[in-house]
Amino acid sequence: MADSAKVTDVSAVTVSAKVLANIIGVGDRQVRNLADEGILVRNSHGRYLLEKSVKNYIMNLKISKVGETVTSDFEDGELDLKQEQARHEHIKSMISEIKLQLIKGQVHKSYDVANVITDMFTKFRSKILAIPSEVAPSVEGKSKSEIMEVLRDELENALNELADYNPSDYYPDEYIELSEDDLFNDSAGKVSEADEE
Repeated sequence: MADSAKVTDVSAVTVSAKVLANIIGVGDRQVRNLADEGILVRNSHGRYLLEKSVKNYIMNLKISKVGETVTSDFEDGELDLKQEQARHEHIKSMISEIKLQLIKGQVHKSYDVANVITDMFTKFRSKILAIPSEVAPSVEGKSKSEIMEVLRDELENALNELADYNPSDYYPDEYIELSEDDLFNDSAGKVSEADEE
């Protein structure tokens, strides 16, 4: 029967990539990727420090919900609760700031911008491609300079339409017109009886 001595310190225990992959439930390649990111910790012999790697991996999973990666919060054993609370509050503050900027129309969601840009260029393309069929009857029998003038006018109209985009097209559904005074005024958001009617 194997020796079942009680182990009290696992900080120096190292394991292979395959063993660590089995413990945390990922593939060998993912173990290498996580090590390259500094989440899993290798020693000088290419083996993985079990305790630090597992703690970092768990912390990374917790933090990844808010989009940040933690490389090592467990330098000397224990997690610093005050530091984690401060980090959590900082992240909440950043999220609130981004939401406020979104509401004020100062930042835009990437898919909203992509949709507006796609729509703008689709309309522009259609307008440009329609120019020959729209202009052809009106320039028949005209001089070269008259044809060029008509085409230039049509192209300028199409380009002006593209340039005259409406910034409100980028605003999300959450957008609200607010001034700085509205943000700090106690009456902001209250609806008067006259407004309700």
